[in-house]
Amino acid sequence: MKTKMLLAAVLGCFSESVQAATISECQEMLRVGHYVQCLDAATEQIEGRRYGEEWPILKATAELELGRYLQAAATIDAGIVRYSWSIRLRMVVYETALLLGDRQKAERMLDEVNQLATGAPWRYTDADDLVALGRAAIKLGADPKDVLEGFFDRATRNYKTRPDGFVAAAQLAINKGDMALAAEVMQPAAEQFPDNPDVLFLLAESIASASAQDASALFQQVLTINPNYVKALQKLAERQIDAEDYVDATDTLARIHEINPWHPTAHALQAVIYHLQNQPVEEARSRSRALAFSDASPVVDHLIGEHLSRKYRFAEGAAYQRVAMEVDPLFVPAKTQLCQDLLRLGKDEAGWLMAEAAQKQDTYSTSLFNLMQLKDSLDDFQTLTSERFIIRMNRQEAIVYGGRVEALLNRAFDVLSERYGYAPSEPVVVEIFDRPDDFAVRTFGIPDVAGFLGVCFGKLITANSPASQRNSPSNWESVLWHEFCHVITLQMTDNKIPRWLSEGISVYEERRTDVRWGQSMTPGFRERIKAGNVTPVSQLSSAFLRAKSGEDLNFAYYESSMVVEFIVEQHGFESLVLILNDLQNGFIINDALERRAGGLTELNAAFAEYLTGLANSYAKDVEFAIQTDDETKPDLKALQQNPNHYTAGLNAAAEMIRAGELDSAEKKLLDLIGLFPEDTSPNGGRRILAEVYRRQEKTDQQSAVLAEHLQRSGDDLEAAVELLSLQVNAEQWTAALETSQFVMAIDPLQPDVLRQAHVVAAATESDDLALEVLSGLLELEPADAARTHFLMAQILKSQNVEQSRRHVLLALEQAPRYRAAHKLLLDLAGTDTEVR
Repeated sequence: MKTKMLLAAVLGCFSESVQAATISECQEMLRVGHYVQCLDAATEQIEGRRYGEEWPILKATAELELGRYLQAAATIDAGIVRYSWSIRLRMVVYETALLLGDRQKAERMLDEVNQLATGAPWRYTDADDLVALGRAAIKLGADPKDVLEGFFDRATRNYKTRPDGFVAAAQLAINKGDMALAAEVMQPAAEQFPDNPDVLFLLAESIASASAQDASALFQQVLTINPNYVKALQKLAERQIDAEDYVDATDTLARIHEINPWHPTAHALQAVIYHLQNQPVEEARSRSRALAFSDASPVVDHLIGEHLSRKYRFAEGAAYQRVAMEVDPLFVPAKTQLCQDLLRLGKDEAGWLMAEAAQKQDTYSTSLFNLMQLKDSLDDFQTLTSERFIIRMNRQEAIVYGGRVEALLNRAFDVLSERYGYAPSEPVVVEIFDRPDDFAVRTFGIPDVAGFLGVCFGKLITANSPASQRNSPSNWESVLWHEFCHVITLQMTDNKIPRWLSEGISVYEERRTDVRWGQSMTPGFRERIKAGNVTPVSQLSSAFLRAKSGEDLNFAYYESSMVVEFIVEQHGFESLVLILNDLQNGFIINDALERRAGGLTELNAAFAEYLTGLANSYAKDVEFAIQTDDETKPDLKALQQNPNHYTAGLNAAAEMIRAGELDSAEKKLLDLIGLFPEDTSPNGGRRILAEVYRRQEKTDQQSAVLAEHLQRSGDDLEAAVELLSLQVNAEQWTAALETSQFVMAIDPLQPDVLRQAHVVAAATESDDLALEVLSGLLELEPADAARTHFLMAQILKSQNVEQSRRHVLLALEQAPRYRAAHKLLLDLAGTDTEVR
């Protein structure tokens, strides 16, 4: 209510003489984005010789918001003449001088601030001055922690009704990459100052990586308070560019230009759009406008390069960072981004050298600290090198399943290179991380980012290892196949491929390789499609960014893959390859689709019909209870009378099992499997039926239904381990051999599974597999090393006497009285004599 009254008072003063304006009223004008009115009011007061340093600051701030940079510089210079003691005015001069490319003047202002504060520290103790002094101290190289405690925290403590200290502290934390600290600072500030756009904006920035949805809502709240808040409009444009929504992004930038025709960031982002649309003349023109007031600023080229890198255009992004560093060799943001670009281009030596140089300049950067911590982890990794790949893994994991990783990647290389007519000319770097935070820092530059199994940058693949996925196992083979397909499509197009198409091709190729891999139709997907919740092809990339849940994201992958499948079915696989070639040659995706797939409009309509047809034919006449967050839980008991209601049927079967009515449950579940045989879920009909058979001690039926389930599911580790145990006990060695391979494609780091795999290998005389799993057991269960070395020695006896002797000696080293090992050693000695 108070806010509305104050706003009404301010709006009322706009229609009256600006002579009545007070400082607080002008500050309110700035808060709600009425920059012209603020400028007029402040000008009136200055011309009337109204006293106070706040007036030139208000006037210059309005002029800067409106893009009147030269006028702002003149305003501040005049203000300093009158208020020669003002450090706040000098910090505005500092920022304006940098904007105009006058570094000498900017440095002179810092020196003057230092001299004034040293000469009369008692003068500068209010919140505004403490913040100005803290910002000057940071620029002069002071310890950020000391500045935080000595200036910003002090401003917050001493002036609890002012947001200045909160804002300065959060901005410092964000600049150093410490988003957690920034959020910690801004959460209470947002409660105390809920209508302050600066506070809300910084809170949004601080939580953007952790909660994009909440951050987006905060940015919109900022724009509701101040529709002309350029930094929030900039964030909106950036998100639209990330979503490949270049039309709306251009409109958003036009809104910024209406407020400030010369805003450097807006013109820089427009240059990014033109670059991505292959319009180099317009790109150069927008960059020139961004540098109109200063060609000595590294910020513009750094920003353009950073956004190109966000679109996976790392080589072009790196080129822009080098231009920024030519302007200012000490500009840390450009160095930091360049080191990330180089590392993602596979140029590790140069990338790490750049990272070390940047950290020496900024020892308090959380981003650089995390990056150097990552380097320490990578230094301890084992590297498997071949002509095609450089694979880096945890040393133990490399021994356990590194050979499998290499074999899988080589198979993907052979298959996909032949299909797409393209083979990478340089070794592809693959890094598999056993610590999720290392994966996140390597991939996203920050720790604590969940929900990703792997990422491909074109020449680099990063992936989480099975050790980091124990709570939610996934098939690492399908992940690496998916990511290597990205290598092909990204390199084929010089990284110019839209996200939806790249992801769609990768999921499509997963399914082609193994029907259990990748996303397929589900009851939930069917309901989305029938409800018309399908993203148009032209907007598909945005679906990945807008996803509010894992289900949303999975549907984006699925829909993208089905677009690819539709194109191949309707126009042939060659058309898909030609689209990729067109993208490499500079065509934008809409033009490529026009040339090869009948045009975007026709594709949207035909694909929608195609996808609806698939949904209608999937589990035809079967009903499901698909619950969303905002819906009341369905009454499954009431629905059990419907024989076609699958979810209710499962619920009825579960009740029968709890009541001990296993025969009735078995019959019900068999009926349900017949009703919906496509079910791949880990809690579907087959999995529940397997539990019924386990309780009935019908191991043959239990094994059969689990095997049937695993023909459809690619990552149900629990079911696979259960099946493997049943097959080993039943001595079904051929089937057990296949199941053991499936289990190790999900988690090869479980000793129990490796022991069973060894039993299978011994029974099927698969010596190579036996040696592989025994090598793994040596790493995972060193306490049983004597027995493991002995078993390896037995296998190697007929293959490699020297290696066999080595292992038997290692067994005796662990257990000197191991009689069987002594006997084997004597046998080997005899074998050696015969050979000689």
